[in-house]
Amino acid sequence: MKRAPTTFSLLFGLLAIALVVALTLAAGFSLRASRRVTGETYGRLVAATVIATDELSRRTDPAAQRALAELHDMDVHVENGVPPESARRIAPIVTDVGKVAGRTLGDPSRVTVVQTPDAQIWVRSANNPARWITLHALNYRRQVLGSTLLSTLFAGLVALVGAAAAARWLARPLERLSANAGALLAGAPMRETLDGSPREVCLLADAIGAAGERQRSIAHERELMLAGISHDLRTPLARLRLALELGDAADAQRREAMVADLEQLDGALEQCLAFVRDGSDEPLREADIATVVGQLLATYAQPDEWHLDMPATLYATVRPTLLRRAIGNLMDNAERHGMPPFRLSLHNDQGTLVLRVADHGPGVDAALLKRLGQPFVRGDHARTSTGSGLGLSIVKRAAELHGGTLQLQLRRSNGGGLVATIRIPNAITVPTPARS
Repeated sequence: MKRAPTTFSLLFGLLAIALVVALTLAAGFSLRASRRVTGETYGRLVAATVIATDELSRRTDPAAQRALAELHDMDVHVENGVPPESARRIAPIVTDVGKVAGRTLGDPSRVTVVQTPDAQIWVRSANNPARWITLHALNYRRQVLGSTLLSTLFAGLVALVGAAAAARWLARPLERLSANAGALLAGAPMRETLDGSPREVCLLADAIGAAGERQRSIAHERELMLAGISHDLRTPLARLRLALELGDAADAQRREAMVADLEQLDGALEQCLAFVRDGSDEPLREADIATVVGQLLATYAQPDEWHLDMPATLYATVRPTLLRRAIGNLMDNAERHGMPPFRLSLHNDQGTLVLRVADHGPGVDAALLKRLGQPFVRGDHARTSTGSGLGLSIVKRAAELHGGTLQLQLRRSNGGGLVATIRIPNAITVPTPARS
């Protein structure tokens, strides 16, 4: 398997490429600016030299002759004839000098630039068209290129050292995060280890920690489920085994008890499967919640024990099967642990679906109330009542999958009991008509 590059090498490579491009552009702009400045400066000097030489060539006094001799020593000559043909490509900077000199003299046609092989600038005399003033142009191209290249290399070296330091600074938090990923998933704090790291690395660490917390929670729920199932199935299985050994199947009353044990086993397994299949794969769609409640109530043996407070129709966007199971669990818990009369209310609170189930009964211990909704937590510590201990867990998960909440409260008046309220915000699709 090909070895993947490290974060440091990727960052360093990207920074190095960016710096090379930036320095190349800077060097190009620098050379262009130097060429412009050189052309303007030396072009004006050439024009001034030509004017002075042209005037001196008209004079015959000793002072003028000495000045011409000194100019001759500086490669400024007065020639008769015509400029030679260029043997090589003329350097661009010399061409710029010639253009500036011609523009300064007021007649660009007087200036001719040749390369034979040295660069020369020929300027026709303003006093005698047959006479030319020639200047040997000094070629500073190598010096300019050399100095520019040297400065660019030095700046590039300094920049690469800075890039290496920056890449190391950026990669070090990721390396620490990679080295401590296992501990982070296990729940170990990483704030001190990642102190001074970029915000994105801290956010990644928080995300990994949250994922680890979810995985630990799922594993804990599975452990609780296995423990709860083993406990809840052991008692009815033991009764069935004993009944079979005693030959109770022939007795109608004993046979009915055996069927009840089988139904208890089936109910416990059904709740466990419902808890595992949380219903998140069910699509959202519009449903009449009032109709769902009515269909559920029709399945109960004593529907007259229930008092309904809800409109004739109440449409909401929900996961119908999941919500039906949650409402059924609340109603089952009310009948199993509470006392009649039972009350179920359903209404629209400014777009929020509010469903409330209340019973009259002993309620639960106030200290246990906050734990209800956790898997296999029951209101009775002795676990003597029927049920799997997953009913409220399924209700709570269903509410949360809809973006809502489950709230449990003890009633202090009207006979006591427990009140369970599901709130699902922004679920109502059709406003409920006002009742007269």
